Amino acid sequence: MPTKQQITDTLKERFAEVAGRGKLFGQALKVRADMAAIRRRLRTTYAELGEEVYRRLHDGGLDGDHQLLTMKERIDGLKADIRQREAELNDIVYAGVRRPGDEQSP
Repeated sequence: MPTKQQITDTLKERFAEVAGRGKLFGQALKVRADMAAIRRRLRTTYAELGEEVYRRLHDGGLDGDHQLLTMKERIDGLKADIRQREAELNDIVYAGVRRPGDEQSP
C-alpha cells in the first residue's frame, strides 16, 4: 500500500504532466490562430490582386506592372509564413507526443 508521501508525489507528477500538456495545447492553438490570420490576409491579398488584374485587363494596361509584382511578392511572403507556422506547429505537436527518453523521431 502506497504511503501518503508516495501518493502526494504521484499526484504532483500527474499534475505536472497535465500542466505540460495544457501548455503544449496552448502553444499549438496560438500557432493555429496565427496561421488562420495569415490565411485571411492571403485571401484578402488574392482578392485585391484579382480586382487589380481585372481592372488592368479591362483598361488594357497589364504590362509587367510594379503594383502587380508587389502583390505577387506579398502573396509569396504570406505563403512562406504559412509554411513556417505549419512547421512550427508540427514541431510543437510532435515534441509533445515524444516521451522523455524516447529516441525515435516521429
